[in-house]
Amino acid sequence: MIARYFAEFAVIFVVLSLLTYIVPAGIFYWFFFMRRNETNEEMRIQERRPTSADIRRELKDSFYSLVLFSAYSVFLYDAYQAGHTAIYLRLNQYPLWWIPVSFFLAMFLHDTYFYFTHRLMHTRALFRICHTRHHKSLTPTPWAILSFQPLETVFQFGFFALLITFVPLHPITLVVYLLYDELVNAAGHCGHEFIPEEMQHHWLLKYSNAVTHHDLHHSKVRCNYGHYFNFWDRVMGTFADRAPEKIEARPTTLERSLN
Repeated sequence: MIARYFAEFAVIFVVLSLLTYIVPAGIFYWFFFMRRNETNEEMRIQERRPTSADIRRELKDSFYSLVLFSAYSVFLYDAYQAGHTAIYLRLNQYPLWWIPVSFFLAMFLHDTYFYFTHRLMHTRALFRICHTRHHKSLTPTPWAILSFQPLETVFQFGFFALLITFVPLHPITLVVYLLYDELVNAAGHCGHEFIPEEMQHHWLLKYSNAVTHHDLHHSKVRCNYGHYFNFWDRVMGTFADRAPEKIEARPTTLERSLN
């Protein structure tokens, strides 16, 4: 029994490490941090640059998060084997149109869950024990995408546990969604605004988060809690748009007191 769980953990750890961390974070780190050129410098959002100590902390915290995510996934996999999830294997079990619909439904549900749990983690009661490590990255790099404290991993994993339990998903949809989710996450932590400003204000993209929006969350803290979209931020009055000049990241008085 123990050997089976260990084998499941090892396989899941390797898959999650590649799919949700090394590949997405590595792509954006290589493109914006290892390929330094004039074009990339023009896209850089903050004057402050991350230090090697920042990156080491992000890598270490993300490793521990991956260990916890993998452990949680073992129990979720057992629930799947026992028939307690909504995962389906036969493509004809649901109409083919359900595959893209379930993908976009997952995006909407995830963004809503993320916004409200993210704001909850920013309350005075939870910030220090739940979210402060992530905000040590005032100028984040893509390696910060899983840089969580143990309690935050419960919040972060909670959405996927609920999604897999209640929303019918084909494994292909789930894998593609996980990769897409972390590519968006890595983009939001890459520190370079590569989406042209005129595109950001186009009606099709106006309610989608650009890199600057999440970067402002790290540098200014009390704004832009959304993941994919800024709809909830606009509704709840927490939306902040691009600053006219490069940002010098400084923690607020409240954040300094909580660190």
